[in-house]
Amino acid sequence: MNNSLDHHRKIARVNRQSSSSSRNTIPNDLIIEILLRLTSKTIAICRCVSKQWNSFLGTPYFTESFLIRSSARPRILFTFEVGDKWHICSSPQPQNLDKELTHVAADYHMSLSRHSHRENCQSVNGFICLIDKGMLTKKRDAARVPVLCNPSTGQHVTLPKVKARNNDLRSFFGYDPVNKQYKVLCMTVTNYRQVNSREHQVLTLGKGKKLSWRKIECSFPHYPDDNSDGICINGVLYYMARSVHDYTRLIACFDVRSEEFSLLNMPVSEFRSLPFSALVNYKGKLGAVNFNGSHGELWVLESAEKEKWSKHVFVMPDKGFHHTIKSTWATDRDEIAWVRTLKSSLCVYYSNLETKSVRRVMIQGIDEQALMAIHRCEAQITVRDHVENVMFL
Repeated sequence: MNNSLDHHRKIARVNRQSSSSSRNTIPNDLIIEILLRLTSKTIAICRCVSKQWNSFLGTPYFTESFLIRSSARPRILFTFEVGDKWHICSSPQPQNLDKELTHVAADYHMSLSRHSHRENCQSVNGFICLIDKGMLTKKRDAARVPVLCNPSTGQHVTLPKVKARNNDLRSFFGYDPVNKQYKVLCMTVTNYRQVNSREHQVLTLGKGKKLSWRKIECSFPHYPDDNSDGICINGVLYYMARSVHDYTRLIACFDVRSEEFSLLNMPVSEFRSLPFSALVNYKGKLGAVNFNGSHGELWVLESAEKEKWSKHVFVMPDKGFHHTIKSTWATDRDEIAWVRTLKSSLCVYYSNLETKSVRRVMIQGIDEQALMAIHRCEAQITVRDHVENVMFL
């Protein structure tokens, strides 16, 4: 409430200064409504108008209101490794569900120097956490350092290096909605795929304080799957994992607020051997997707306590299609979406759970060098349900 009052006072001051020669002023609520409808790029321009504009556009009230409004229009984020840089672009989720083929334009956000290798890209409230596989100066060993960036503002911050006995690290990004805290979970994995519980570490993000890693305990010996990006739903971070005892495939759960671990069994045994499966956010619930020949399955966790899952089937364009899938997610329109491995074009597929139909969306505006020619894209990461966030890091 205080944030809202302070925000209105700041707008009132700017309103009086900008209209001192006129008797007509725009109501504060209308100004806020207009600003919340703008894109993040336009907000960045508005910040440059004056110190007053920059001040009230950076208040917690406005940035949180903008994030809430932006969450209703999620985007798809693409990162491409081309030449000596990583390029970050995004496109809107298509609104026309009737057409089998739709074209949407991609917006370019930022680029990062490719002095390092980045993987396991995760988006939480518009912030993206990547793993920076740089080089240590002494031992010349690979050291994976998390990098936090905000494509909407073009900022990126390298987080402190993890002090561990082994440099093979796995990191995940989560958010605690109760305390409004962002945390990075990092685990050390040895060459023998074993995880020492004493080497689970957490870093809590926050302005105005020194960032440092804290060791936490884990009473469930496991290690994360190599291809698991993880997903955070309602304050719980989920990722694919394996038991260190019998190599059984599981779902690891990390409560971001309490920093406690738990494990879930996979919904069906088929998940243990499939080459590609993914965890998705299906209408606020955890979903597990697998692809099997001409169809796919979505398993939704209805009760974590009872480990009760519901099954949904969706169609695939053809058999063998799942071998080229790069990333997958769920939409709020009863669809499972995925991106194929980048070849001559970038295409997103949507399979409707109810109508059993598939539609395609061609992404336009990506530089041709990312798709073909001498500087062909070396790697591609797709982030689903990305939202715009105008908060500075």
